[in-house]
Amino acid sequence: MRKAAIVLMIISALCLAAGVSAQQGPGGRPAGGGDNDAQGAGGSPIAVAQMSEQYHSITVGGRLEPQSRIVHKISTGGYVQAVLVREGQLVEAGQELLSIRRKDDVMELYKPVPLVARISGRVSEVLVQLEAEVSSGDSAVVILGTEGYLLEAYVSDKDAFRIDVGQAVIGRTAGGSSITGFLRSRSPEPDYSTGLFELNFQFSNSQRIGIGEFVLIDLPIDRVRGLFVPRDAVVRRYGSYYLWTVAESQVLEARQVTLGALFGDLVLIRGGLEPGQRYLRRLTGREREGAPVAGAPADTPAR
Repeated sequence: MRKAAIVLMIISALCLAAGVSAQQGPGGRPAGGGDNDAQGAGGSPIAVAQMSEQYHSITVGGRLEPQSRIVHKISTGGYVQAVLVREGQLVEAGQELLSIRRKDDVMELYKPVPLVARISGRVSEVLVQLEAEVSSGDSAVVILGTEGYLLEAYVSDKDAFRIDVGQAVIGRTAGGSSITGFLRSRSPEPDYSTGLFELNFQFSNSQRIGIGEFVLIDLPIDRVRGLFVPRDAVVRRYGSYYLWTVAESQVLEARQVTLGALFGDLVLIRGGLEPGQRYLRRLTGREREGAPVAGAPADTPAR
């Protein structure tokens, strides 16, 4: 039931995040850019074909959990003599949290038994009160580690094995804050009641994002390295596809090309174009074979 509720919550959030889409390319540039960023609306109408990597992405989400959560328990029965911390307080490993006066110490001959923090972190709960009677094994103080966060998310079998375990990721909140981390594991089999695989992410500590916040993560899939050109630069003629390439003599040549997958505003060229060849990235509809090319020399693509 818990997993089913989590799945419904994630699906609702992902609908708001627009589901599967063409997302960012290498270096944070939008897919449709890559090494062809110089092929934008301004500058020369001529571009140089360059190799670049593009991908699509899917969006998953979940709530941040503490990387560690330690329940500190009473080691001996007695009475709570002092409570030295409060909820929300930051503590260091080894710091005294409270002390216990033993039940058999009616003459107060023994030193109180201290309970010390096993990890550094933030006090989440104080479960005992001053002078309260406690028994060995009772839960007393809960501390959440501040070394980082964990996040569980779920993905379909269609995408589960197209995601690289160990890859760096950036999570984002609804408020626009971001947090860096990595995908540390993927379940070897799905939850058979939902058909979804579990992904486990680890994030570094952040002062801007708190435990329990809902975080969305874009995961690249279908990575392809090749020659990409703007879709608008491709012309369809007589059932085939062409690019207007620019010869050394600065005249136009219609070159037949073979197309591959679409990535945003770019299309993969599988054949007919080589790296370093020049082509028209913006068309007017008046291009003609052998016509001279007007405009400045080709832009140098961004690296």
